[in-house]
Amino acid sequence: MNNCLIVCNGKLSKRLLDRFLKWKKLFPEFKIISCDGASDFLYRHKVTPDYIIGDMDGISKKALNYFRKKNVVVKKIVNQNQNDLEKAIRFALSKKIKNISIIGFAGKRLDHTLNNLSIIKKFYRKARITMYDKDFEIHFAVKSEVLNTKKGEIVSLIPLPVAKNVKTTGLKYTLKNEKLEFGIHTGALNTAIDNLVKIEIGKGDLLVIRKRSVRISKGD
Repeated sequence: MNNCLIVCNGKLSKRLLDRFLKWKKLFPEFKIISCDGASDFLYRHKVTPDYIIGDMDGISKKALNYFRKKNVVVKKIVNQNQNDLEKAIRFALSKKIKNISIIGFAGKRLDHTLNNLSIIKKFYRKARITMYDKDFEIHFAVKSEVLNTKKGEIVSLIPLPVAKNVKTTGLKYTLKNEKLEFGIHTGALNTAIDNLVKIEIGKGDLLVIRKRSVRISKGD
């Protein structure tokens, strides 16, 4: 169980969800974790998650009863210091999951979206966490990583709040041991000029935003 999908109660589309359902068919161990209110979206589209996580104040009684009859594991966690996404990530980590994909993390309220990014920042060193919407793939960069890219692909590097000694190769605007800081100097709207882009960070947190297709790693 090295891969999972967390479905949040933000802006969701069936087309995006269908991409991950294909993974489920390829890898039976791939798990779907629904955050509380997002379960109604899955219910409407006849998709059964493996787990429902949250304080159960968002899911309808109709959906909850339906999924319980389907033997979905419902874990009610009441903790006002954690939102449902954080509860779901903590649960995934407890199951030793190494690759976490997230959809529905944004789109309804700006404060929720920013808070969800803050939560991802808290945990991205413990697992590979990637967020998806219909157009973009978003993750925090590790100390050194190589991206498989297409020439012309947009790659934005956003420090949250600071990333020091940032170096890149394979991008149109090369960064050479630079300091990026939110509100002062960022690396937004750069362009890949090679099929491989390398990013190195000395210290700090750097969000990588890419417009590309969804992929899956089978895990360790």
